[in-house]
Amino acid sequence: MIQFIQIHQHFGPKTLFEGFSWHIKPGCRVALVGPNGSGKTTLFQMASGKLKPESGEVIRSKNTQLSLFQQIPEFNPETKVVDTVLDGNHLYKDYSAKRALIESRFESTDSDAPEFDTLLHDQNELEEFAHTHDLHGLEAKAKKILSGLGFSALDFDRKTKEFSPGFHHRIGLAIALLNPHNLLLLDEPTNHLDDKTKDWLADFLISQNQAFVLVTHDPEFLNKTVTTIVELNPNGVFEFEGTLEEFFEAKNEIQEKLKVQFEKEESYLKSRLEWVERFRAQATKARQVQSVIKRLDKRDKVENPEESFWNQKPDYEFQFVPSSNIILRLENGSFSYPDKISGIKKQIFSNAEIEVSAGDKIALVGPNGAGKSTLMRCLLEEHKLDAGSLYYGPKTKLGYFSQTHGEDLDESLNLVQTIQKKYPELSDERARTLLGHFAFPGDGVFKSVKHLSGGEQSRLRLSLLVQQPTNCLFFDEPTNHLDIVIREALKRALADYPGSLLIISHDPDFLKGLCNRTFQLSSGILKNLNCSFDDYLKFHKEDEIEAADKISKEKKTERKETSTASKNRRKKLEKEILEIENKLERLEKNRKDKEELLQDPEFFKNRSFQLEMDTYNEIKNEIASLTSRWELATLELEEIGGAV
Repeated sequence: MIQFIQIHQHFGPKTLFEGFSWHIKPGCRVALVGPNGSGKTTLFQMASGKLKPESGEVIRSKNTQLSLFQQIPEFNPETKVVDTVLDGNHLYKDYSAKRALIESRFESTDSDAPEFDTLLHDQNELEEFAHTHDLHGLEAKAKKILSGLGFSALDFDRKTKEFSPGFHHRIGLAIALLNPHNLLLLDEPTNHLDDKTKDWLADFLISQNQAFVLVTHDPEFLNKTVTTIVELNPNGVFEFEGTLEEFFEAKNEIQEKLKVQFEKEESYLKSRLEWVERFRAQATKARQVQSVIKRLDKRDKVENPEESFWNQKPDYEFQFVPSSNIILRLENGSFSYPDKISGIKKQIFSNAEIEVSAGDKIALVGPNGAGKSTLMRCLLEEHKLDAGSLYYGPKTKLGYFSQTHGEDLDESLNLVQTIQKKYPELSDERARTLLGHFAFPGDGVFKSVKHLSGGEQSRLRLSLLVQQPTNCLFFDEPTNHLDIVIREALKRALADYPGSLLIISHDPDFLKGLCNRTFQLSSGILKNLNCSFDDYLKFHKEDEIEAADKISKEKKTERKETSTASKNRRKKLEKEILEIENKLERLEKNRKDKEELLQDPEFFKNRSFQLEMDTYNEIKNEIASLTSRWELATLELEEIGGAV
């Protein structure tokens, strides 16, 4: 597959790799782990050829087909979702471009012209290429992947600009999954995914029987999908087969052994040096003293092992100011917005009521698309309610962390300057210490904001929030892009925070033991479940799955209602599928007959050979076209509830 041999790479003054070597093998199912900034993303860029190492070799075997999901790509905002995914497939894009060229040549070429035969030959070769790679059936596959990633059939023909950054993430993921590959590299694929979609993605990765390497900060997804954990260090990797918990145990055992070895060595050196000092002045011992000193000089030095990154606890405190008993209260709140397709107002929630008291730590749960982020923005008065009343306590000070990145950051500044611009009272040392809690060590704090990745922007905005005096914090998906150590440190800081919390997160491990209240938003109704998040997982999780299914069914119903097709669409589809199947059966018989005829060596000399060959190609093209129509019709029939 791919070999990294003696790679050296720096990022500014920081050494990422120094003689790094690793081999990605066929069929592997690997999770790449390490602290933020250890080079995981850089390694993916090298593997895909987007980045050349400063020195060393990256060798890809000839049969390696690599598909990479890394950052959200730039999409044409006016292009439909399904077309965006298809255009992201390099084979389909190449085929479409060549087909368009051939079609334009047909328009300008007379059928009697000598080059017309060449044109037919080119068309035949192109269709052979499409048949070999099953490009005529690619649209159906794209729609199945999009469905698995949470898009409804109605969404397929919507423009990409109508979707949130979270769903752009899913579109990019669909492109990576659809591209031909035998090695898949996935960088944070589970960000913005709900539990149902994560389960689908896990099943997809396991069932495809292809090698994949993923970077994820989701322990449950990691344990469900991979067999090997690979930890990066500048010189190479530490490979371990087992779960994440077993990996941590193994690392701790190694750490303890290294500590014992170091302590033994220190004790030995101390005793020998004491002996040398005692007898150094005695002439009768001079030869022995020199012999001991030489042996000690030749002895391999045992380094004091650094504390394992995984055991570090970068603790900090959110700035808190006292509050009144009531933080905020929403009474009979309603909010809607015009649907981007129909223009009809869509109700997000109605008659919603919630009271946040001092010290409450609330998890806001519900299926994707239910409007949790919208409700949060309404509580922050970023959206104006259609109806209802919102009250703040007299001492309420709110802080907010959103899913989006960079909208409030000055790209002309570096990280330290960004901190000190908002908090000028902080010294350089305190600003650097704060940034260090969020994996910006050493001279990395002088990196320009405009060069930060989405994940780095998230961590910078979290560090800014830590210093903001508040008594209530709102978090919308705070753990995206955070490694395990930083995520656990954030959880500890929030558990110790005396103020109130309202958190939206698809990371149940983060919310467990943290949130003492749970509200659920589903189908426009906000419910107080009167339980902690731990109890929600025990007693109410199935309700959310049912709610998600209900929303999915509602979308399908909406699709039926808004469709221009008649009420008998299902019957027409069933009839169309049956007709296609009958045609395919006849065409397959004709194809076999033509193949037998064309395989006859004597017939090759016959004057009608080319005519029969053209007919054979037409039959194949019609089979491919009908097969594609059959798959699309079958998929649509499944969506509207028909029996296939």
